[in-house]
Amino acid sequence: MCGGGANHSSIRLRIRLHRVRPMANRIPVPARQPHLSSMRITEQNLNGIRALHLASPATAAIREHMSTTNPDYITLHGRSCSAVLEVRPHCAPLWRYWGPRLPDGITPGPGLRETRSLPSFSIDEDQPLSLFPTFGIGEFGQSALLAHRAGADYAQAITECTVASRGASSVSFHLTDAVTNLQIDIMLSLDPESDVLTLSTSLANSGEEELDILWLAAGVIPLPPDAASVRSYSGRHNNEFVLLEDQLSSSLWRRENRRGLTSHDCFPGAVVLTANGLAFGTQLGWSGNHVQTIERLDDGRSAWLMGEWLAPGEVRLEPGESIRTPDMLATCSADGLDGVARNFHAAIRALVEWP
Repeated sequence: MCGGGANHSSIRLRIRLHRVRPMANRIPVPARQPHLSSMRITEQNLNGIRALHLASPATAAIREHMSTTNPDYITLHGRSCSAVLEVRPHCAPLWRYWGPRLPDGITPGPGLRETRSLPSFSIDEDQPLSLFPTFGIGEFGQSALLAHRAGADYAQAITECTVASRGASSVSFHLTDAVTNLQIDIMLSLDPESDVLTLSTSLANSGEEELDILWLAAGVIPLPPDAASVRSYSGRHNNEFVLLEDQLSSSLWRRENRRGLTSHDCFPGAVVLTANGLAFGTQLGWSGNHVQTIERLDDGRSAWLMGEWLAPGEVRLEPGESIRTPDMLATCSADGLDGVARNFHAAIRALVEWP
């Protein structure tokens, strides 16, 4: 009978899940010293984790440098869009602006942390949205990286940032985490003709042990406080691009595709509309599993992250190995949905060699 078959299947499943390997097949694990990343996270020791990271030899001078060093600002201009980043030597670049074009020569003035007071019941250092938010700095939003080495080194925090290259419409940053031994390169370019911003991230394992990567964002972009709704697409074979529109709130918005290709039911992109008619669009240049999330931040803005969806154990970097994400394409337009479409079409046509 059907019911009996189902019961037997569930019994077999339980047996399979609870099966234990013979002791002879187990690999002995050498004893390890307690590590920052092996600590259990609680409200009581979260500030302690941040303090331990900053107290390491590689990061002991960070607070002094951050308080005495004036930030550098890097601005990329398109025809109708601008991106502004605040750069300091000992943290990931901070997002200061992404939106309609700003006048030439404009700068934000003081550093972002110098202009904002700490909210009550928070950690001792303000953590604005950066190009590469990580868990080890006390970032409570979505992290751009989830990785570990056998359960350790999971609390990453950037200890050094340098501008690797800089052009009129592009910039690349080299980031280092000297505690968890990671090297990160983030590339940005804003096409002045199409107003499309391209972001990608490379990660290298400079440690002595294998690094297990669960998630690596291709890019992170900010959305303004009045971001109201997100339009994405679902569907099925022969009925693709069925419009979905969700209201943005304090809850996390997330779309995932795990079909191994672009899929008919989860297009790797979306468009966010604001209350005043601005439209922000992104898409991932990748025909495979993907994830995108939008989450409201404490300062009222939202963070939009996008990248490849990775299965458990799919990406493990040996010492010296690296991985590069697909490109994340982003644009914005005061002309709403039509403007976003025009920008993306112009960017794709520029890549194709027409007869």
